[in-house]
Amino acid sequence: MRRPVPRTIVADLRTLGRAAPLRAAYELSKRSGFHQVLFRGAPPQHHRATVVPLTTSVPAGLKARQRCLDDARRVRQEGLRVFGHRAATGVTADWSTDPLTGRSWPAHEPWWRIDIRSEARLSDVKYSWEAGRHRDLVVLARAARLDPDGPWCDELTGLLRSWHEQCPPEQGVHWHSSLELALRAISWSQVLALVGERIPVEVVTATERLLLASARHLMIELPYTVSSMRNNHMLGDALGLILLARMFPTARHATRWARTGERMFAAQWHRHLAPDGRMIEDSLSYHRFVLEMLIVRVLLGNAPAQLRRDLHSASLHLARLGVFDGELPQYGDWDEGRVLASSGDPLDVAGSVALGLVLSGEQVPAQWYADYDELAWYAPAPPEATAPATTTRAAGRPGAVVSGGIGYVSRGPWQVWFKVAGGPSHGHADLTSVWVKHDGRWLIADPGTGTYNGPLTVRNGLRTSAAHPVRRPDGQDQLVPHRAFRWLHAASGHLGAPLVLADRTILFGWHDAYARGPRPVRVGRAVVVADGYVAIVEFADEPAAGRTWSLTVPLHPDVTIEDNTLVSGGTKVDLFGLRGHTPVRGRSTPFAGWHSHTYGSWEPATWITVEDRADTTVWGLGAVPGTPQAHALDGLGFAVTWQPTSASLAVTDLLSGEVQHREVPT
Repeated sequence: MRRPVPRTIVADLRTLGRAAPLRAAYELSKRSGFHQVLFRGAPPQHHRATVVPLTTSVPAGLKARQRCLDDARRVRQEGLRVFGHRAATGVTADWSTDPLTGRSWPAHEPWWRIDIRSEARLSDVKYSWEAGRHRDLVVLARAARLDPDGPWCDELTGLLRSWHEQCPPEQGVHWHSSLELALRAISWSQVLALVGERIPVEVVTATERLLLASARHLMIELPYTVSSMRNNHMLGDALGLILLARMFPTARHATRWARTGERMFAAQWHRHLAPDGRMIEDSLSYHRFVLEMLIVRVLLGNAPAQLRRDLHSASLHLARLGVFDGELPQYGDWDEGRVLASSGDPLDVAGSVALGLVLSGEQVPAQWYADYDELAWYAPAPPEATAPATTTRAAGRPGAVVSGGIGYVSRGPWQVWFKVAGGPSHGHADLTSVWVKHDGRWLIADPGTGTYNGPLTVRNGLRTSAAHPVRRPDGQDQLVPHRAFRWLHAASGHLGAPLVLADRTILFGWHDAYARGPRPVRVGRAVVVADGYVAIVEFADEPAAGRTWSLTVPLHPDVTIEDNTLVSGGTKVDLFGLRGHTPVRGRSTPFAGWHSHTYGSWEPATWITVEDRADTTVWGLGAVPGTPQAHALDGLGFAVTWQPTSASLAVTDLLSGEVQHREVPT
């Protein structure tokens, strides 16, 4: 059911806060035709670009070189990479072609008149924007540098020529988002640095003119950026201005671009990162995206010392969570967003983390320079002495670690992530989610993102609590969605330090997402990881007679369930404590039982759903000695003491009577 318009407007105003008048003036400019005046001025005076290399590295090793050439070959033969597929857009079809439908966006219409948001729009514009970021043009430029006699430079020149002809300033969908202009400028700067001397002069000149027009656009669009995009968009727009000021130092407004860009970047970077390495965008994909923005700012030179320190903490955060040991849970929104160009797996986050560590002073294994394009093309040449293959992993991944509101335990055959904290942007309603691998295979997995701009049933179906392994009282959701990206309220979660025993590791956290409404309640979880099992002990801060608790356990698509056993390949793991569970797989109405591997796609996966009335209960995977009770498990007793601003877990050895505590304040 559509929310009444007044309530929607009130929610929008609450979200925008003091920036609401500025945003209102901006929208009035678009609708009144004043944008036509703003963007109609004389084209910027032409200036020659100064080459601003983000790196002087060219891989010496065969592995990285061959990976680039193979990728360039696929660009020519199959098209540009767009969310796990190759698209004809720009290669054998016009740049206005939507990769999703094969139809064309208006090519010669001012961008502000093109509908990209309503239900009447052509398609999800992210597909066209992904092709228009031109990271694959960087791949072709690299191939031309590695293989000067190959067809790569001619192919690259043809793509640039067609872009200049089909995407003039302020016309078409590719001028609709300032962030896209900034990311494209970063790609073009690399193209010019790699092979600019081999591209025909008239093509270079046309590229320079569009870059200058991009700087002008970024400045005119500042009211929208500062009023509505206090997130990765502000960082990206600022980074574009900083880069363009370096590329065109003789331009009349270059000093203003640089000053504005540096101020915006500093303001948002300080707002964006916490000292422990987490970011306000509660998302693995967006963590990498912003991490790469920090990397580019460092590569441009003269970066503040604090920025390097924050780059280190943001990189170390993901290293601690096991990024070099395989896939991490795909928590929060995921859309393969990149700033750097790579011919590797777009779902792999490790290369960006490795580069962040290197640029902040860490040594990494020499083999990584061959494995990760981010190191092969952007890092300084590897020193003769590099870290052994286990050093960074040992430093970043002890048996148990807490970083940025997420706990990670690696014990026996298990890898377990316990996510308790959240964020105001791009996060999902997943406080206290538990994700589990067994022998490297996902059992309980984050269900993914699905879409931003597609059906809201899918968007909300994969980002709300009903899709995540969290308990819900009386059918409540932790967060109530508003539009495609916002929530109507906020919640906070709190995670304690690991309790590491000789034979078990225990994490404890709690959140206040349900501390609203007629029956407020805080909930907590203890996650117990032993060699033979993973157990989750559920708590509530007060008994609530008659309350019904709901739980969803989303399994990976490769996992099936047979009675109370999870089956993945040749692995079988018992499920305990979820009596009366119901499997759901690939259901459309209501939307449930899906897994989204990357943006824009989803496939059937089994979700286990269960309801009960117990405030404290135990469930999990594996083989537990004895019979788990509501407050006891495998010789340990569990109890939580709740205070107004904290919760304390007491773990009692039932044989010796020894008690250990973990107090977790707000």
